Amino acid sequence: MNCMLLEKTQYGCFGTGNLTNPKSTVKVPNWKAEDILDIQTNDDHSILITKEGKTYGCGRDGFNGFTQNKSTFTEIEELKNKKVVEYFGGTRISLALTNENELFGWGFYSDNHPTDQYGNTRIQTPHKFNLPKIFQNNPSIKLKITCGTECIYLYPSYNSCLIQDFQKLFESKIFCDSKLSLNENIQVPIHKIIVESRTNLQISTIENLLNNESFSKQEILLFLKWVYFDEITNVDLLKQIFNSLNLSFPPKNTFQKDLHDLFNDEDSKDFTLLIKNEDDDENKDEDDEEDEDDEEDEYEEILVHKIILLTRSGLFREMFENITEEPKSVKDYSGKSIESIEILIKYFYTEKIELTADHDILLIIEELEDSIEYYQLNENSNILKQLNQIKNKL
Repeated sequence: MNCMLLEKTQYGCFGTGNLTNPKSTVKVPNWKAEDILDIQTNDDHSILITKEGKTYGCGRDGFNGFTQNKSTFTEIEELKNKKVVEYFGGTRISLALTNENELFGWGFYSDNHPTDQYGNTRIQTPHKFNLPKIFQNNPSIKLKITCGTECIYLYPSYNSCLIQDFQKLFESKIFCDSKLSLNENIQVPIHKIIVESRTNLQISTIENLLNNESFSKQEILLFLKWVYFDEITNVDLLKQIFNSLNLSFPPKNTFQKDLHDLFNDEDSKDFTLLIKNEDDDENKDEDDEEDEDDEEDEYEEILVHKIILLTRSGLFREMFENITEEPKSVKDYSGKSIESIEILIKYFYTEKIELTADHDILLIIEELEDSIEYYQLNENSNILKQLNQIKNKL
């Protein structure tokens, strides 16, 4: 499938090979949509990123990545040996992030946009910028770029199972237990504990503060993408909403940090897992087991947030989907030790497996390996990787 474009053109900014204004839709030669990762067209130039990470520019010099106008998409020399994985194109500025966390920028200079080492007001070709030390030479930390009117914002992009699971929760809108009620009859379904833990504000307070502004439902949904999985797509809007909520911007905490804090917040936990070690019943017949299943003192308790269980475990999600009542507790029949289940529950919040010398490490590793299938965890779960690292250190 060929790329098709129709707009007023100058400087060759559509890569068609000429500077004339097309009067109808024209094909961009040599390109197919399935080969393209990203393509952005601004006033005088266009930038194209292939799925292989190659970067091409056309249009006006200084904005296209070259010192001369280009009427066809031409690979940018300074990025030829780089694999670009993230691109942001503003009206006059371009930012490209490589798979090794190198940031390159070029284009027009304004008071808060980057300039080169000589103070030139236009960086005509890509220049490498120094990132904060935490990101330098650390490609394991993936970054995302977005820009506001007066800032460039870089933030970690954790494509972890934790983020994936909560993104699915946000998109599905299942198990919502509250709503944000705003002006003009805007009703947005939410999960109360997630929103309140991320903002440190009660829902009623959020509603009162946001009702002083005129945010649309779409703008509130963009804010909730940050709430649920740290996505920032519009810096200016998010900054405005944060200001309305009297929150500092940029956000100080990541989603993972806030969930770790939520794990430690015992008072807000609204659900109980009842754990019984099946080893105690090996020598008892089935009738005895049925009688003793009803005795509360046979079970140990683990407090947890229900939303965490059903978001992170397919087993619990199916369980809650198939019941009409709202139970406050549920029995765990996995037969795993309470130590293993406690470690797994903490993993649901933190994405980390933490063992100590006090644990029967080999037993817990075996039980956790079995838990991946039993609890129906995300297929991209990194539990096995972490367990293998632990075993290699034994």
